[in-house]
Amino acid sequence: MTLFDQLEEMNAPVIKKGHKTPREELRRVYPVVSEMFSEITKALNLGYSWRSIGAAVIAKMEAEGQKAQFIRVNDVAEIYRHIKKDMDLRGLQA
Repeated sequence: MTLFDQLEEMNAPVIKKGHKTPREELRRVYPVVSEMFSEITKALNLGYSWRSIGAAVIAKMEAEGQKAQFIRVNDVAEIYRHIKKDMDLRGLQA
């Protein structure tokens, strides 16, 4: 019995591959990080950690009344790197 036969016999579900959409949290944090990009760059150059920077960005979002419950510090860092890479590719200065 082949693997395929065993899977059919077990009625194993077939998971279709598809494009993974960004989490809703990333869509909410992107405009905030984009707006604060130069401030975040300055904080990084001064030696602040991503933990502190991410916490400050999340606190700002909460202060503005935006939902920030499931946003992580890593999300802020990931969005920042994405924006920076995009700016570098376009030849723009931060």
